[in-house]
Amino acid sequence: STASASSTAASSSDDKIPMTIGYWGGNCCELAVYAAIENHTFENNGIEPNIVTITADTSELLANDEIDFFLWTPGFFLSWLQGANAKLIDTMHTGCWSAITKEGNGIDSPADLKGKKVGCTGMSGPSYVETNALYSRATGGKGSEDINWVVYDGSLLLQALKDGEVDGIIGIDSTLYPQVKEDETLKFFHISAQALSDYYCCFVCINSHTLEKYPEAGDRLVKAFAEADEICRADTDAVVEMAIEKGYTVGKYPDIEKGLASNYLYGHGNEDDFWASIYERWDELRVAGFLPDCPEDEEEAKAYLQELTEGIAVPFADTLSELLHTFVVLCSCTKHRRPSDINGINKFS
Repeated sequence: STASASSTAASSSDDKIPMTIGYWGGNCCELAVYAAIENHTFENNGIEPNIVTITADTSELLANDEIDFFLWTPGFFLSWLQGANAKLIDTMHTGCWSAITKEGNGIDSPADLKGKKVGCTGMSGPSYVETNALYSRATGGKGSEDINWVVYDGSLLLQALKDGEVDGIIGIDSTLYPQVKEDETLKFFHISAQALSDYYCCFVCINSHTLEKYPEAGDRLVKAFAEADEICRADTDAVVEMAIEKGYTVGKYPDIEKGLASNYLYGHGNEDDFWASIYERWDELRVAGFLPDCPEDEEEAKAYLQELTEGIAVPFADTLSELLHTFVVLCSCTKHRRPSDINGINKFS
């Protein structure tokens, strides 16, 4: 196990709520988590944090009440269907997955993947789901059937592509961007922060048992990340430098880390974006064929996805009304602020 949450109840709004805050580390996807830790935004908002690195399965940690928060990505949606006791309470950022291939492999977009061998680290994560969904939307086919998926250990993925064992690979931006920068024979054929930039991929989640035990916990957690979000947006480069200095990220490619972090649309408190993003993630799972219980009838399918959307989420965005005047609301700017050009990797050189 990673850690055990305290059982001491908060008797009043002035008492700090004990919460175990988990993170994986290694890249800038969790930048707001690092900012929250180092700037004490948890303590500022009535939380007594127990900070831990995640080394075990999050569903198990949730079930055992050994973790209260971690950054929720699209890869965890299916675990909620399987009973994971978590609720989404606000948005975090867009991003943060991409796909690369070698020049000459005949792949310019996910639509070109039929019959191709594509390497991944597992057939359940966000990059796998999104790639299948984008392929299905573009072609009407089923990515899980039309694409030849090959699972590799993460350390072997790049070499498999270079050796011609696979035609493309998918993974987290911070791993793939440096490879494209260093090898001119490689190119992107998908960047989720670009292709899906109208929707958030990562969310603030809370252990639903914690929320039942401490009704104010969701409000406090959202406010803590609202502060962290503002810190990230005010000076992204400085937060990345802090994360490298403190050892939260690997730091081998600081300019790339800064470029990626500036591309991710950090944002919170917009309930329309919150609901739309969650619905989009469920719809990706539907299109990719991972929701076998979803009705085929279009209207019934929409109702089913809406039910899932409302079931997994408890928005606390409305509790931020006293703070929102200092923050940028992302309702419209998402459509105008795009990541760098899909082949504009030189931005990070």
